[in-house]
Amino acid sequence: MLVLRNARLIPELTEDYEERYGDVVVDEGLIQEIRPAKSVSAPENKLIDMSGKTLMPGLIEAHLHLDLCGKNTFEENVEPDSYRIMRCLRLAQENLKQGYTTIRDVGDRSNITIGMAKAINEGMIMGPDILTSGMIISPTEMGNDYFGDMYAEANSPCEFTKAVRRQYQLGADWIKIMGTGAVMNPGGEPGMPIIYEEELQAAVRAADYVGLPVAVHCHGTEAIKMCIRSGVRTVEHSSIMDEECIRMYKSSETSFPMPTLSPMVNFLEFPEDKPVHYVEKAKKMIDILIEGQRACKESGIKIGWATDAGVYEGSHGNGIYEFRARVNLVGFTPLETLMQATKNNAEILMIDDKVGTIKCGKRANLVAFDGNPDETIEALSDVALVLKAGKIVRGHLL
Repeated sequence: MLVLRNARLIPELTEDYEERYGDVVVDEGLIQEIRPAKSVSAPENKLIDMSGKTLMPGLIEAHLHLDLCGKNTFEENVEPDSYRIMRCLRLAQENLKQGYTTIRDVGDRSNITIGMAKAINEGMIMGPDILTSGMIISPTEMGNDYFGDMYAEANSPCEFTKAVRRQYQLGADWIKIMGTGAVMNPGGEPGMPIIYEEELQAAVRAADYVGLPVAVHCHGTEAIKMCIRSGVRTVEHSSIMDEECIRMYKSSETSFPMPTLSPMVNFLEFPEDKPVHYVEKAKKMIDILIEGQRACKESGIKIGWATDAGVYEGSHGNGIYEFRARVNLVGFTPLETLMQATKNNAEILMIDDKVGTIKCGKRANLVAFDGNPDETIEALSDVALVLKAGKIVRGHLL
């Protein structure tokens, strides 16, 4: 048993408890009780004084790439799988220590994160809970070779069906598909669809048949609409939206935008160490991306929270960059962004029965910060405590 005493709680992220402060009792990996502050007694070695700290459900990073770390891409491509697995584990653990107790990996070379997620689930190694797609399924497209063995190419409804079944066979939790050109792929045009609607429908049907949700890399307007029509669960980036896109999202109960602002911001803030095509595409898209997220905010659309970590150096575990972009550029409140990165993501990723809020019976995946991050986003820089399934992975008994 572990008692987190006198923790400041965020009402919007805490269920079935009305007070602003409380004692949270953790045992057997679960949240067992939420009691009035300073009311629970426990031995000194089982008690953590949370005075001055805000306790939250663990953060959920819904779009990253553990197999990328912002190095020269061609160098990364030729590194052996055994080395990259070790690096993936280190990056996963760095994310965990920053409070990201659940992460979704949406594309790696050679399906290496599938095995790593299995090892974490079985308790062989410590890491965040990982939902992973393994390799990305993509039509043959300009720039696919840029990321080595990250893409499994398919070019017909039949081939997409077969590719989905292969990722399912290997143990993927999600299916990831390329729907438009990419910012990072040389020659790719981010706004241009690269998949036929009948191919996407075949992939979604095959995935649904085996109970796997689908995420689609999608910057452009027409492809976003195609995704919503086809029943895609998460539309990654969702960058270029018109009014019809907003209306379609608003009326859908099955498709959600998963924007990633921080890469574009970083490419423009630090252009000197980026490939030229990253910077040029970011210049064309940044204003449109911000405008689209403001439209989502004004329309009350449920959006997810993600960073695309791995696409630039130092991005893993550096989610504060994304939080700042959403607060300072789009105009979300700090609380709104925290809800996106916890409650919203849990619901969108369909894991809200286990995580996403502080509630009795849910997993004790928790993070605490010095100060009040729901009021001042910079407080997210001061991580005081991280629990994964009730085990302390950062912080100490006080």
